[in-house]
Amino acid sequence: MLKAWGAHVTVTCSQNAERFVRDLGADHVVDYTSGPVEKPLSELEKFDLILDTVGGDTERWALTLLKPWSGAKYVTLVTPFLQNTDLLGIADGMMQTAATVATKALKHLVKGVHYRWGFFAPSGPALDEISEMVDAGQIRAVVEETFRFSQVPHAFEKMEKGHARGKTVVQISEEDS
Repeated sequence: MLKAWGAHVTVTCSQNAERFVRDLGADHVVDYTSGPVEKPLSELEKFDLILDTVGGDTERWALTLLKPWSGAKYVTLVTPFLQNTDLLGIADGMMQTAATVATKALKHLVKGVHYRWGFFAPSGPALDEISEMVDAGQIRAVVEETFRFSQVPHAFEKMEKGHARGKTVVQISEEDS
């Protein structure tokens, strides 16, 4: 979607996925299998947005790659929210989570970058916009493989292997769609 909105997009992926992500519109590709990605990414122009879908050590170095004092954002989809509520219960887990995100947000705000956790929530207006973008050919859904409902165990096996090149779909009804 960012590419459709005119953004310059840099992605990290394995070398064998480079063609796939370039076909989706990536402008710059960094191969994470050839070594730490911090170095090649740090040689590029600083970023306005980093979307972290991996977590782990990424947060430590990724925030230094953002343009400071420009409204740049680091958004991670990997949060301790569920782990905290599982370990501490709902109230204490939510309090611990709030303290963690507040601390991280303030720590990075004084350095001139915004720190956020990304969560997904249903949104009718967002779905309408996505639908319009699909209809206009600006974005497309990539389906790697479709399984019948009776093949759900195989679909899970495929997902557990990782390295997806699109969505894995389970067809609930046997009717052709």
